[in-house]
Amino acid sequence: MKIVLRFKKKGMRRFLSTLESIKLVERSIRRADFSIVFTEGFHPKPKMSFLDAMPVGVVNLAFYVELFVKNISEKHIETLKSILPKDFALESAWIFDGNINELVNSYRFLVISEKPVDLEKTILKKNKKVSFKESLLDFEISSGKKYHIFRYTQKREKLINPLLLAEEGTFFLPICEEAMTEHGPLSSLLERRGTRV
Repeated sequence: MKIVLRFKKKGMRRFLSTLESIKLVERSIRRADFSIVFTEGFHPKPKMSFLDAMPVGVVNLAFYVELFVKNISEKHIETLKSILPKDFALESAWIFDGNINELVNSYRFLVISEKPVDLEKTILKKNKKVSFKESLLDFEISSGKKYHIFRYTQKREKLINPLLLAEEGTFFLPICEEAMTEHGPLSSLLERRGTRV
């Protein structure tokens, strides 16, 4: 049986590397006594997969994990929630047969910035100069008295670190809000096609 877990990685935990985040998830599911399915071979590991890694410093509200288990109950989920730190919280869990890595095609971001975001900024990616604006599927900008809000969707294969848009010495908070599929937010698809645990 396969389950999909959605974690929210925020606060100081947003500074954990991807490997540190994976270790935190692994240790927590073991402590919660999940009946995990392991890989075969000399060094068995929990059979699990993750969506794309977000850069260190980005709040990730869409930290999805696919995990193979022998069985699952509400008690497992409640125990896991109680074990995890508040700034790396388990938001939801579903039993789901599909492959989320095949379904996700883009990510929706929100940036809160002290200064307006320069969409024309050129960024070096894989030895090529690319315009940040060209990597976007859509975007909207709104401004308040102190902060500018920039919301955008970026194709999975064209992901650019939003921290590269930050101006030195100013407040800049990038947030990955959701993983998107061709049918909308991944969480909505999991609600429709999966079974909530």
